[in-house]
Formats: sequence, C-alpha cells, structure tokens
Amino acid sequence: MRRRGAGGLVPLSALGPGPDRAAQAEARVEARLRAAWLLVVGPTLVHQTRLLRAHRGVLVVGCWHPEVIPSLRLTAEAIWPQLQERLERLWNFKFRSMEILPCDPPEPPPAPRPAADPLEQVLNLLREQGKGGWTRRSG
Repeated sequence: MRRRGAGGLVPLSALGPGPDRAAQAEARVEARLRAAWLLVVGPTLVHQTRLLRAHRGVLVVGCWHPEVIPSLRLTAEAIWPQLQERLERLWNFKFRSMEILPCDPPEPPPAPRPAADPLEQVLNLLREQGKGGWTRRSG
C-alpha cells in the first residue's frame, strides 16, 4: 500500500480541481470583477448594471432598468469581442459569452451612524484619564 504523505495527509494539489475548488475560483473571479466593475463596463453603465455571476465561461450581467435592457443587449453583442479581449488582457479571464438579465437594484448603502454626543465623548475621555490616577491626591 502506498503512503500518501506524512500522517496520511494528501496535498490539495493532488486532489485536482473539485467542485469546491471550482466554486472558490469562480468566487475569486467575481470578487475581482466587482472591484473593477467601472473598468469592465465603463462610466455610463457602472450605475445601471452589476455583475450577477461569472459561471463556466459566461458573464452574467444584471440591469435594473427594464427599458434599457434591449439596447444594452444589442450594444453588448456589438462590443463583446473588445470586452472579451480587455478581460483577458487585464485579468487573464476567459469568457465565452455574456448574458444581460433584469435584476433588482443594489441594496442602498447603510445609513450613516449619527455622530456621538460631543459632551459624552469629553466625559468618557475624562473618565478614562481619571482611571490612570492623575487626578487623585496622593497621601
């Protein structure tokens, strides 16, 4: 019987691409595309579209403006070779096709937290300084 490694452990590279590793790779590709979405779609579409999924060589883009989707599909078909080349040149991503689907708009950003009461901040600062003992009398 052949031993697989110290303690019977098998290196991940020996397992080959499994379903979990493929899903992790797709998640990494999606994260990188989302981070650079402005470079992918340009300034005009960045606020009208979002990446829904990058799965098995298909780039799935969502648009939440139904009246724009037909023209967006025609435009995407016309510029697909340039976009495909840009994705491969910049990030070494290879996609066979792109789909444009209707989707919900993105979640609004969380409301900013109200600023803390300035008086409370000063009191907390004084309390913290008081714990150091510098306000106490010796003796």
